[in-house]
Amino acid sequence: MKKAWLVLFALVLAVCLTSCGDPAEVGSYELDSMTEKGETMSLQDLKDMYTAYGMDMPEFGLTLNKDGTGKMIVMGETQEIKWDAKSKTMSHDSASITYIFEDNMIRITDQGTTLVFKKK
Repeated sequence: MKKAWLVLFALVLAVCLTSCGDPAEVGSYELDSMTEKGETMSLQDLKDMYTAYGMDMPEFGLTLNKDGTGKMIVMGETQEIKWDAKSKTMSHDSASITYIFEDNMIRITDQGTTLVFKKK
C-alpha cells in the first residue's frame, strides 16, 4: 500500500511540474509573412519590394515575456504590450486583439491586415 501511495505521489508531482511551466508562446519572433487586401507576401517578398524601391525594410518583431509583458515592432514602431496566454489576447493602451498560436507561429489580424510571426 505504501508503495502505491509513493507511485501516485510521484505521478501527481510529475503532472504538476509539467503543467506549471512557461506558456509555449514565450520567446522572440520574426516576421514570416504579411497579408493585406488578399495578397500574401513572405518576408523575402517584402524585402525584395523595399529593395526595388530603393528603401530599407522597416523592422518587424515580437517578444513575449513570461511575466505577460512584451513588445511588438511593426513598420519600425515599437509598442509595449501585455499578453495573456489563456485568452490569447495582446493589448496596448485600451486596444486589445486576439491571436492564434500554432506550430510556433503567432497570427495576428487587425483592420484587414494579417501578420504572421515565426518563433526564433
